[in-house]
Amino acid sequence: MEDFERYGDYNDTEDDAPKRKSPLGLILKIAVAFVCLAVAGVLVFRIILFNYYPAGMKNIYFDDVLTEYYNSQNGKINAKTQGLRAPYDDADKGNFFCDNLIVISGANQLQISVRFNNSLVDAIEKEYGVRIDPKNIEAFKFSLARNPLTENDSPTEIGRLDVVNGDSKMMYRYFKLVFNDVDFGLDEGEDSVKWIRLEITIDGVDKEEPFMIPIYENNEIYDDFENYKLSSKEVPGK
Repeated sequence: MEDFERYGDYNDTEDDAPKRKSPLGLILKIAVAFVCLAVAGVLVFRIILFNYYPAGMKNIYFDDVLTEYYNSQNGKINAKTQGLRAPYDDADKGNFFCDNLIVISGANQLQISVRFNNSLVDAIEKEYGVRIDPKNIEAFKFSLARNPLTENDSPTEIGRLDVVNGDSKMMYRYFKLVFNDVDFGLDEGEDSVKWIRLEITIDGVDKEEPFMIPIYENNEIYDDFENYKLSSKEVPGK
């Protein structure tokens, strides 16, 4: 009888011994964590890239007009910038985006950056049957239009495009535009410029209206401007 009792005690000891955990659960947890980190990393990268502009595309550009004005004002050019409330031509398609508005009203100059995804090439071909070269700056035409001068008028062209520089980063193409002879009419009261939009046309694309993006507002609804501070690298001659 005692032998059977000892045998029973031995079996209970075996059942109570800790079992070795399968490594499969740990591997699955590591895999899930890796996938989550990878997805988060991709999303963060896309967000950063979406808001990225090369320095030459976003910094102030000193052409001959602005350089002369800078020297005449001993560097005090009173450049302003403004956040764009609707920086795209279409809220759904988002063909073109603008940013980095710089206004030097004393020099009658406006600078703006334009960006588009290279997928625009396929979208244009699908809709209009035209295959464009995103690297061909001359395929894109840029102009400015201001609010109508009177109630019965249409928006009128303003300024002269003097500089178009291009750059690219991965799937994005960028343009730096400098317009001169932009009369902002800041002292004209009711006749002052209330808004300016950028108009974009593409060679060969038969579109009823150009792509349009509002890039400047100075009216009772929105007139927030901030001083644009030049970095040491942006000063002419540096």
